[in-house]
Amino acid sequence: MLVGMQSGEICAWDLDTFQPCARLIGHRSSVLSLILVDDYLFSASSDSTVRIWDAATLMPLALVFPASTNTGDIFCLAWDHEKHVLYFGCQDTSIQWLPVTRARLHEPTEPLPTLSSFDKFFDSRPRTHRQAAPTSSATAATATTAAATATQTVRSATATALVQHTSVEWLGGSADGSSGSKGGESAGHNNSSSAGDHVDTANDTAVNEPVSAVRMAVLSVDAAHVMPSAHNSYVYCLSFAHVNGETMLASGAGDEAVRLWRLHPHTASPMLFRTLVLPHPSGDAVLSLAAWKGTLLAGKQGGAIDVWDMESYTPIRVLRAHTKDVLCLQVLAEGNAYVFWTGGADGLVCRFDRYFRCCGRLAAHANAVQSLALDPGRSKSSYSWLSSTPLLLTGASDARVRLWHYQSGATSIPPSMGSTLPGNTLLEHLSQFVRYKSVSRGPTMHAVDENFEDSRQAAHFLRSTLMELGASDVQLLPSGPGTNPIVLGTFHAPHPRKRCLFYGHYDCVPAGDGWDSDPWDLCGRDGYLYGRGVSDNKGPILAVAYAASELLYERKLDIDVVMLIEGEQESGSKPLQACLQKYKPLLGPIDTILVCNSYWLGERQPCLTIGLRGVIQAIIRISGLRADQHSGVDGGAEREPMMDMIKLLASLLDDQGRVTLPHFYDDVRAITSDDRAHLTALAQEASRITHAERLIALWRMPSLTVHQVTNSSTAHSTVIPKAVEASVSLRIVPDQNLQAIQTQFHRTIHSHFQHMHTPNRVDVEVFHCADWWLGSTVGPAWDALVAAVEAEWGSQVRIIREGGSIPGMALLEKELNAKALHLPMGQASDHAHLPNERIRLVNLEKGQAVVRRFFVALGTV
Repeated sequence: MLVGMQSGEICAWDLDTFQPCARLIGHRSSVLSLILVDDYLFSASSDSTVRIWDAATLMPLALVFPASTNTGDIFCLAWDHEKHVLYFGCQDTSIQWLPVTRARLHEPTEPLPTLSSFDKFFDSRPRTHRQAAPTSSATAATATTAAATATQTVRSATATALVQHTSVEWLGGSADGSSGSKGGESAGHNNSSSAGDHVDTANDTAVNEPVSAVRMAVLSVDAAHVMPSAHNSYVYCLSFAHVNGETMLASGAGDEAVRLWRLHPHTASPMLFRTLVLPHPSGDAVLSLAAWKGTLLAGKQGGAIDVWDMESYTPIRVLRAHTKDVLCLQVLAEGNAYVFWTGGADGLVCRFDRYFRCCGRLAAHANAVQSLALDPGRSKSSYSWLSSTPLLLTGASDARVRLWHYQSGATSIPPSMGSTLPGNTLLEHLSQFVRYKSVSRGPTMHAVDENFEDSRQAAHFLRSTLMELGASDVQLLPSGPGTNPIVLGTFHAPHPRKRCLFYGHYDCVPAGDGWDSDPWDLCGRDGYLYGRGVSDNKGPILAVAYAASELLYERKLDIDVVMLIEGEQESGSKPLQACLQKYKPLLGPIDTILVCNSYWLGERQPCLTIGLRGVIQAIIRISGLRADQHSGVDGGAEREPMMDMIKLLASLLDDQGRVTLPHFYDDVRAITSDDRAHLTALAQEASRITHAERLIALWRMPSLTVHQVTNSSTAHSTVIPKAVEASVSLRIVPDQNLQAIQTQFHRTIHSHFQHMHTPNRVDVEVFHCADWWLGSTVGPAWDALVAAVEAEWGSQVRIIREGGSIPGMALLEKELNAKALHLPMGQASDHAHLPNERIRLVNLEKGQAVVRRFFVALGTV
């Protein structure tokens, strides 16, 4: 997708990833028209130039000047496929044309012709050119030659500057999902862009081969290739139309007229054939044109669309679907029914059927819709769901390009405008899944009844989705009073060789503030999906389910895939161990456990997680003997709980930030020189971590964190609270003992508090704990997962750890006697638990593809 911008840039977007992949820099002012035809991309601008780009490589081929320096804005372009001629409509009321051939574009830059004098159409021409009439023919000839020479010099200098200003910047948003900026590549005047100086694009599929040598030509329209005064106003639009078996050029302008031009068979020059004007003119300019069969559509200022019959050259009706100017028209063939789309300055997009009935209105933008385009849809692979259905693309003056899935193939009025993908697709299911506010209730949260009900509904939705995708034995397993149920289902292979359990969670943390969109309404922007839980963990759950479903329906599933999805992970997975023990017969024997619940180290390199820290979460309470007091009356007379809390918390860390629990570090596994070298290499690829010591602190060392301190009083600044609570956590690592650390934490708190000699009381409540987990990097299942990741991403996998904790990892391995594998799907910038949580579309798609490959391979080992 190529987008012309007001700044003069042309931005290229990959429709397989919906991310920008290149910026074409050249025009100095607004891009007013783009045409992508044959091997070329043509662009016209208000800087009074046309540029020609290579459609395959996006490299610049030519800079084209109009015949006159006072042409003004170039509003529109039209390409004659047969004659290879480019036509453009101009602000000076002219239509100009340029024959375009590859040979001409590769020839040395041709001398600029002598330019015509300034046209009287413009009053803004420089005063130096407003000369008095010469008194003799000799004087006139001298003056004309001098003016032409001066103008030629100015044009040549301008051309050199414009060519030097031209460049292509690769952004790395191509179909393989790579990211990162690549340096701009300039196309110098009369210089070739050879393989030797081409920007490295090995990680980008948009341009995956060195561009062959090209020469950026500087061309100018010949003075004989100008139709002056083609209209009595600006020429806003051009289109080719079939008229009684003949192809003609149609033009629309600010004079309300539509003119039809026959094209000379040899010179391609337009010859006026007919002018079309309504019997009762309204004075509204013709701003857009489109043609199909024997009909010409003319979008006009004010919101009307004139429909002309090209056999009788008469208007057959006037359509009114917009309240403001109709700025763009797009014709689409669907089966045997021809329909067209219109975009207006009122922000609406309207759709018409072949009977000229408006069969839908879409509130597409808040501002004027400037352009429309259609993508018929295609699929990169047999299991790809990105861009596999037709897209309507709308660009507007609100600086947004929006992509809409629409119903294709209909011969009558479609059911809706901007509807979701046809059928049951991953994106449609994910959009519904995110709408459930399935927030699990932790001990520091107040009970929220509506969230509990949403969580229950989310479980029912997931159950029905798994059944719809082909899973059997799908059921909701109670996990205890006041807790969310577990969803269990199995994709059964006809003759299973192995059994793999996928563990995930459908609950999420509260959304909070600071979002750029509704956190409970899936929103797509710039190749990312935004919404609470979209990355943690609803998106990966559906990706795994779809991978198993596709293999099942293709009869390629040779393993049983057991889906175990809980609803209490974000609040500590308290009921999980009891549920595993209770429902183990329903799970059956398990060979491998798969988890997809973490993130890459950076943005580009795929990773596998082999380690997680454990956690002990606790609440410390200090309460006084009296009720809340006033600091002006009682301050200093009593030991204040807040001051005791501050002192107690400070005693848990020394001056170097090390935890003061006795023997806390004794069992921490030593870091070898190989470990340090590995972490040093990883730190260079991390998005936010710049040195190995930080990775060591996050992954290999234990820590203590104070999350919040609250009090029992109101927020008034003069109140001494009678009680204070602190929420703290300890992260533990291999080979620390969870139970021993928990016991020592209790002892240390009470010991430190006793030495404070305060009459206040302290209580410690450990409300959640989870052991650390360290995975294995040997075995056939591990090898299969590594191979699947590297085959799908085309890059060597990075082996990482996480500083966070997942209670279910160690529990599942212990209870099911099987090794767990951890496949991160998201990037480091996914913002899990934070505002604007997101997941990249390509990561979700490739995550599904990796799981698919893994399931296939697992059936052969």
